[in-house]
Amino acid sequence: MTLAADRFERFYQYAINDYVGVKEGWSESHNKALIKKKGLFIDEPQLGKGLAPLIIPEAINKYFVEGIPPEQTIKECTDIKKFCTFQKVDKKFDVFYGGERVPHINRYYMSMYGKPIYKQKLNEQGKPFGSKIALCADSAVTIYNKFDDKPIEERGINYSYYLTEAYKIIEKLDKKQLTL
Repeated sequence: MTLAADRFERFYQYAINDYVGVKEGWSESHNKALIKKKGLFIDEPQLGKGLAPLIIPEAINKYFVEGIPPEQTIKECTDIKKFCTFQKVDKKFDVFYGGERVPHINRYYMSMYGKPIYKQKLNEQGKPFGSKIALCADSAVTIYNKFDDKPIEERGINYSYYLTEAYKIIEKLDKKQLTL
């Protein structure tokens, strides 16, 4: 019986199905095919997997694989779509953005000049009741349901949010990894 094996120069694992591995040969070739990503380290859109801010795993991967600081990756990115996430809210709720009703499906990014986005349960008469539940508790957001050509510098991106999220993972892995 022959067993298949991959040899890695480096391997960073957050959980069973969340890891990035740098296969042997990457240091010489920098061939992207030698980087194996799974789970929260995937930094390309995945069909049917929803949309998370892709800039976060991109910053984490560049940090571990290439030694690039997350600040550089995040602040130099000019593609607003990499900062976006979306949420589809069940019809049992109404969704509010800064106090105004909005659709149940919204694409948005965390911003300095945005507003809070939250959901609120509906009663039998279809009226909101009970407590408001934040869809993003850590930042105000700007809804981005329609693409536009506005320059990234004018969007007021909350870079602190994205950096904090990237460093939460980096700090856990930097402490956990053993040297060989």
